[in-house]
Amino acid sequence: MGPLATTILFCMLLDPALPLTQEHQDVPTTEWVPSLNMKFDRRTMELSWDCKENTTYLECVMIHKEKGEIRKKPKNKDCHCNFSHDSLHGGVTFVVKVNSTQGPIPEKLVYANPGGEGTAAQNFSCFIYNVNFMNCTWAKGRAAPDDVQYFLYIQDFKEKRERECPHYVTDSGTHVGCHLHDLSGLTFRNYFLVNGTSRETAVQFFDTILSLKKIGCLHQRPYSRGFRTSRING
Repeated sequence: MGPLATTILFCMLLDPALPLTQEHQDVPTTEWVPSLNMKFDRRTMELSWDCKENTTYLECVMIHKEKGEIRKKPKNKDCHCNFSHDSLHGGVTFVVKVNSTQGPIPEKLVYANPGGEGTAAQNFSCFIYNVNFMNCTWAKGRAAPDDVQYFLYIQDFKEKRERECPHYVTDSGTHVGCHLHDLSGLTFRNYFLVNGTSRETAVQFFDTILSLKKIGCLHQRPYSRGFRTSRING
């Protein structure tokens, strides 16, 4: 090897900007956080996930379509958060922020309303009359299939008891209302859920929260269509 070639090789070994030295530079690594396997229970409004060793959880967030972000902080090292009951038919997104050496790492869970758009019950309302009776009515969804069937469930917030409508009102065989002649199981605030079934397609649900005070105001208004008790099924 000649003097010129020796000089060029020696300069390459000394120059840190050349590719030869870049291959040995340290590359920052990102800490891997395994999936939390998040789950959401609609009836209890509890968001839970798998606990991981040496991991702390900073915050739970429910992103509501109408109310925006609702934040909760897990207690100690709990692997769950409980949210106040709310309507969910518009779909919500949950976020859990995990603390790691790389900083907070968010993980998301999308709770959607499965089924065809426009298949859910619509125009839902309830009213109390004669103190001890309540009627709830709804209409068939604009895009609901012909064989759709709806079912109403009511849950009180005190005892967390859930019951199905005892007496449905039908229109051409489809449930479009409910008559309750016993209001003893209701509390100040109650959760109303209308599920739907069909052999043709999945049906979206409708849910809402009504207080007895709000329901009680409805019976003071004129009810032009009336509520024909002869259509109530036993």
